[in-house]
Amino acid sequence: SVAAAAGYAVLAGVAVARPLKGALDWLVPPLFRAAEYTTVLVLAVRSDSPGALPAAFGLVAAVAYHHYDTVYRIRGGTGAPPAWLVRVTGGHEGRTLLVTVLAALLAGRGDDFTLALAALAVAVALVVLVESIRFWVSAGAPAVHDEGETA
Repeated sequence: SVAAAAGYAVLAGVAVARPLKGALDWLVPPLFRAAEYTTVLVLAVRSDSPGALPAAFGLVAAVAYHHYDTVYRIRGGTGAPPAWLVRVTGGHEGRTLLVTVLAALLAGRGDDFTLALAALAVAVALVVLVESIRFWVSAGAPAVHDEGETA
């Protein structure tokens, strides 16, 4: 429901506003990712909109790429992506709330939910991909394999 998603968004925002420095705080981001991905996919499966599930997978893939890019920036010692990127893409709490609202508003309206998910997936993918390419090209950092060897 939209009320549950709004509650999640508020509580998640409060949780990530503080530094994650506790012994088990490293679990917080993966739990939020799992919650976002699960919400998007479950809403797509439960919708009567044909094609919603592939569109939802597109959104999950775009967001997963953003998370992958974030991890490699941090591993490379350059820090997290810029704050504007999180704001523009809505953050996990914003995307979860938006998809829930879209599912509620567009329920029973044919392909509308599918089109909304696809548009959101394309928008998120374009923004994170362009910013990622811009960063990695301008950083001048060498490509490094997972084993730590320069490519």
